[in-house]
Amino acid sequence: MHRTIPKTLGVAAMLIALASPLMAQAGGPTACSIINAEELKRLTGLKDVLRQGPVAADPSEVPKGVTECEYLGLSFSLTTGMTREWFDRTRQSQIKQGTKVEPVSGLGDEAYYWWDPRPGTYRQVGIALRSGSYRLAIMDMASSDSIQAAKATVLKAAQDTAPKLR
Repeated sequence: MHRTIPKTLGVAAMLIALASPLMAQAGGPTACSIINAEELKRLTGLKDVLRQGPVAADPSEVPKGVTECEYLGLSFSLTTGMTREWFDRTRQSQIKQGTKVEPVSGLGDEAYYWWDPRPGTYRQVGIALRSGSYRLAIMDMASSDSIQAAKATVLKAAQDTAPKLR
């Protein structure tokens, strides 16, 4: 009995710590809340090697209106209050910095891939989509010869999570 109480309190403390980022954004989705962990593993074929499930970023480390979550080696970033103009400015800024972009149809109100075209390893590959007043960006790291495979993975993740933004 003595061992059960601390264990129960430890689980409760852990649940409160995990839920606190969700509570901070009450009334709307967060980057972690739109992830269906089992479905995402099935769709992408990726493994949760650390067995932690989706892990929310510390809310004090991201700008207001943004939540972030790491899962399966992918980074999810959800921004609220996104407008079409803001989304376009973000894309144009990426292009000016040398990032390659490619439109993606059938995903949210508008979407595009982005990737770092320089040769080498550990380059960013991602997808950004706008759905209503949300911007969801999903990013992976890949070598320059694995861009297409990484694009396919982030697309599957986006197709699974985007409908939860409606």
